[in-house]
Order: sequence, then structure tokens, then C-alpha cells
Amino acid sequence: MPSINTISPAELKEAAQLLPSSPRIFGKLSSLLRNTDTDLSDITDLVNADSALTASVLRLSNSAMFSLGTAVDTLDEAINRIGFRELFKLVGFAASQQLFAEENATYNITGSELWENSLACGIGMEILARRTGYDEQEAYTIGLLRNMGKMVLDFCVKGKPQYPNFSRQNELPLIEWEENNFGITNPSVAGFILMTWHFSEETSYTIQYQYQPGEAPRKLPLIHLLNLANGVAEKIGKGLHGESTYWANWEDYLPKTGLSRDEFEESTEEIEQALQKVVSNF
Repeated sequence: MPSINTISPAELKEAAQLLPSSPRIFGKLSSLLRNTDTDLSDITDLVNADSALTASVLRLSNSAMFSLGTAVDTLDEAINRIGFRELFKLVGFAASQQLFAEENATYNITGSELWENSLACGIGMEILARRTGYDEQEAYTIGLLRNMGKMVLDFCVKGKPQYPNFSRQNELPLIEWEENNFGITNPSVAGFILMTWHFSEETSYTIQYQYQPGEAPRKLPLIHLLNLANGVAEKIGKGLHGESTYWANWEDYLPKTGLSRDEFEESTEEIEQALQKVVSNF
């Protein structure tokens, strides 16, 4: 077994450069949409910098979710049809699909499993935030990117036989397995990289403590909300192996978010339906 702390910050940053550019564009778009001085051209220039991302957004704009019978050919037309809020959601859908397109051998997870779990968490965070009055845009971003650290770690250890892969039969919970083998965990990696990419401190911090909210020095409600959203993903069949034990205490976290049990159950059904709608349009 490799000694702990064998992956340096420099190696993490280098691995993160191998990820698609779309998550960074998604983060910059979030900042632009919060700035009242932002022009339409600022947004279209940003998204158009990634042609594959633009193509995905236009395809979704012309899908059954939004189509009004007339196809849109440019981002300007798409924004006029669906608005900035929906554009942000579509960019998030497309960016997460690019980010989780490939199988993650280190965690023994297919790209579609990672993507659908991230979608479930992103949609879940948005819906739960809407019910509790928290920032929906921030919550959505957090849910979509909560698995990013797994991709960075996979790039770090790929092709290095001293590092094992996480077996679906592994009896250790995921975080304990990561600490034993890497000396670092996927949520801490995600938090670190997102800070270097100038995402908000709240986004990075929430993702970092999603598995164990009780260990967070700052008790941000969004941390508990993310744990609940992860639990919803598990409930609707989109969970990831090795993680279920971290969502087991979901009832204890309801009071910390302001959600009642009935609201949580209603949200679970809404999240499942919304997820099915998005996946069917890709």
C-alpha cells in the first residue's frame, strides 16, 4: 500500500488541466449571471469558446423540453427563448456530461453512472434549495460538481500500479478507502481544485464536507442539504457504490435545513421526474 499523502497539490492541479474546459466555463457563467453589468455578448462569448458545449446547449434548446416548433441556431436565439436561468441549467447539464463522459477506472464507475448521479444531485440541490429558500444557482452548481474530485484522482493515479481500484465488493466506506490508499479524499480534492478555479468558497467548502457534515467547522446549511440530495440520488437508484453509509442519517439533517419529512418525500418524487426528463432528452 502506498504511503499516505503521496499525491501533491501540484499533481492535482496538473491532473485537473486534463479535465474538459466546460466546468470552468460553467463556473464563470455563474459569476457573470450574478453581475448586473453583464451583457448578452459576455455570456455568448463565454459559452461559444467551447464549440462542443455550445452544440449541446443548442441541441437541448431545440429538444422537447423547450422547443416551440422553430429551431434556434445561435445562443442569442436560445437565450431569447428560454432565458438566462434555463441557459445556466442547460450549460450545467452539458458541462457535467462532458466532465463525466468516460469510465472512471479508479472508482470502477461508468461515465453514465457518474453523470446521472451528478445530475440527480444537481437537480436535487436546486429543488431542495427552492423549498428552503437557499440560493438555487449555488445549490445546483454544488450538486453537479460534487463528484469532480473522483475524476481528478483518477487522472492522478491512472497507469500507476501501486494504487488500487475501488471494488464494488469493497467493504470499506469510500472515504476511509481513499484515506488509506491516497492520503486524500475526493471531496477535499474537489474543494481544492474549485478554489483554484475561483469558484465561491461556499461551493468548495460544501462539497468538501458533503459526506460528513458533522465534521465541518462551519455549519453551513447547504452542506446538510447536499448530504440530503445525495441520499435522494441513492433512493431513486442513482447512488454510487461505497457511499450509502454517508447518507444513512438523513432524517437527522432535516431540521438543520428547515425541511419537513413530507417536504423531503415530495421533493424526492419531483427530483426523480425531473431527472428522467433531462436524461431522456440527451
